[in-house]
Amino acid sequence: MLKFSRFAVIALLTFALLLAIPKQARRLLVERNAAPFILYSSSLNTFLLNAPGEGKEKGKRIMTDLKGNTYTRRSYEEALPLFFYKDLAAWGVLPSTIDGVRVTLRRAAESKQVIGIKPRYIDTPEVGLYPLFESASGFSQLLNPDAMFRLTHKMEFLDTESNQVDEERSTLFTQALKSEGFQFPATGVYGNPEPKKPFDEGYFVIDRLGALFHTKMVKGRPWVQNTGLAPESGIRYMSMSESNRREFYGFMVTGDGKAHLVSWKTYKLVTLPLDHYDPDTMSLTLYCDLLKRTILVADKEAIYATVTDRHYNVTDRYVHSLKKSSGSETMKKLFPLQIRKSSPYSAYAQMNFIWSGKAWLVSFLSASILLFVRWRQKALLRHPEDILVVLVTGVCGLLATLLVDGLPQDQRG
Repeated sequence: MLKFSRFAVIALLTFALLLAIPKQARRLLVERNAAPFILYSSSLNTFLLNAPGEGKEKGKRIMTDLKGNTYTRRSYEEALPLFFYKDLAAWGVLPSTIDGVRVTLRRAAESKQVIGIKPRYIDTPEVGLYPLFESASGFSQLLNPDAMFRLTHKMEFLDTESNQVDEERSTLFTQALKSEGFQFPATGVYGNPEPKKPFDEGYFVIDRLGALFHTKMVKGRPWVQNTGLAPESGIRYMSMSESNRREFYGFMVTGDGKAHLVSWKTYKLVTLPLDHYDPDTMSLTLYCDLLKRTILVADKEAIYATVTDRHYNVTDRYVHSLKKSSGSETMKKLFPLQIRKSSPYSAYAQMNFIWSGKAWLVSFLSASILLFVRWRQKALLRHPEDILVVLVTGVCGLLATLLVDGLPQDQRG
């Protein structure tokens, strides 16, 4: 029993050290290479890169184009007038036309929109309770709702103060969904729960057959629209991004891994012209302005930039390779086993065990140190199972074993 208790203490201590030591070492050794900010200049017809400086330029931002020409901050912003329109207007240099299109401060502001998706947005836990704003309150700002709703076998509203079910409102909205052909239970609810938005467009909800419905509250009454969309591969994720541009509602990622925009009112899908997008490992960002659309898809290895016209016809592409984070290989050689509690691809708390065979030298040296200490203590064959622990966990297991060995005899067994 004492032998088992001792091994349990070593295992627990090793686990704690595996959580702490590699994490601190990673902060010291792994230098994260920040990806450059990439945009397309309509006035210069080229991509511009805004990247962190290296070496003597560390701490500065280096702005260049694909030919290697460098820019000052002002000349960089002047080359991107539809992105930095506020500064250009303040300087009095906002162009009146670009490519024959009239440009004003108001038109530049109204045409700008930025939306994005990250893998962790897709793989994330759902609370299951959603606020439903009044979409036609008559006020300039959205009012906080007095109830939250959940969608399971019906649309059910809960009073935020009493936590009691509002049966009347629940029945009203449930019947409105059913009258449009919604088949309960719901399998997905997607919307924008933030109150700081110009207006509210409610939620997109998916029924058990995979059909997509649009619902919101207008003057206290349910408003439901069957969009007619039911992708054969299914819907993995949707976003809602209310914008005064009113071109689209947001993104839709279908089961085949493709990204689409859901067109305003018509609900027509506009498939983004992407060759490398993987929703499980890559971020996706869309920049809209008066003349074009710039789509950036990025992972740890590269940034894929695609420029289209306003109708999403491709006009230019660029691939920017990223350097591997320095120190990553060193970490693999120092720690045979690492534990990660999170992942950049998921919002769930995780427990990932990462094994590296490159740390065999550290494992061998750690085991050799333990054997040497035991030899000095004239107890070479005592607790042979410790050798296996040290070989698998390296320095962390060695420290745990030596700490337990340092306990009084009656405590370590």
